[in-house]
Amino acid sequence: MLSITRTLIAAAMICALAMLSPGRTARAQEAGRPILADYMMWYQPDVFDGTKTFDVPAAGPYHSDDLETIRHHLQLAQRACLNGFAAHWFGAKEPRTTENFNKLLAASEGSHLQHAVVLLENSLGRTREQDLIESVRWVLERWAPHPNYLKLDGRPVIFFEGMTRPWGSITAAKAGWARIRQATDPQRHAIWFAEGLTTAFNPLFDGLYVYRIDHKNSPRSWLKQPAFAARLRAVEQQSNINLYFADTVAPGFDDTRSFRVRATDLRMPAPTFARDRRNGDYYRETFSVTSQTGGDLLLVKSFNEWIEGTAIEPGRTYGDLYLNLTCELGAAYRSAGAASARATEERQGQQP
Repeated sequence: MLSITRTLIAAAMICALAMLSPGRTARAQEAGRPILADYMMWYQPDVFDGTKTFDVPAAGPYHSDDLETIRHHLQLAQRACLNGFAAHWFGAKEPRTTENFNKLLAASEGSHLQHAVVLLENSLGRTREQDLIESVRWVLERWAPHPNYLKLDGRPVIFFEGMTRPWGSITAAKAGWARIRQATDPQRHAIWFAEGLTTAFNPLFDGLYVYRIDHKNSPRSWLKQPAFAARLRAVEQQSNINLYFADTVAPGFDDTRSFRVRATDLRMPAPTFARDRRNGDYYRETFSVTSQTGGDLLLVKSFNEWIEGTAIEPGRTYGDLYLNLTCELGAAYRSAGAASARATEERQGQQP
């Protein structure tokens, strides 16, 4: 009962804050609220030998560098009614994911798909502030001008993770990120999303998202997202800076075989676990709280994170189920965003 009460309080906070800041809500949602799926760009065929992942791709093993594979994934993204991918990238000094994102943009030309990067450079050893500066500049100078790079309210989007690395503490990290932003984007031409369970990095960062919405020792963590969104809106009101919340959903989770790829697994250590997909019901449950957040975009975890077992890419055991369900949930998400934008416009029209 306590958790339900807190959720209702968070929802009420969001509604009140949205009424106080109609301009942001109308702008962010009038375009239909983008839906992105996390995209991994480093697979080799041996990953899909049947022992390392919860399932294997229906189309068989693949190499992420293969252009035809990338084109096939883009076709699947369109079938899932996605706006694009949130592509996991190890930074400008890592050539493989850099080149594969180049291929992704090139293969998307002429389509409506738009992609953003999730900068994972913090996960690599010996990362320096200057490395992060160079990678952000790479995005803004080389990729952001591309018509298939994601723009939100006309501004290119960058997702960040590992917010306290390489500094080690929130205080030191906030100072470090402030230096990085000043060196690369002092006029806030881009939208920077921080990852985490706290608004400690907002409003220096323009947005907030949560990557992991379930944990072995903290199940159903997605229920906390309305509270995170409410905290962000409070910061938005205090700072008078437009901020963005990204909803996160997942079709399941199963990283119980990840020990077999430990040598190349750069994730932060965490207890492995599995969640039954329940023929789509788990996915629907994680989606259910999005109606309470007033979110600006939706992140699907994931298109092809086979190691963590969150892929919607067709698998041998479930076929196209999660492509179709993503399209269904996406339509509901966009419809709710459009309805919210209309309501905001009506409130504005009624103001004297």
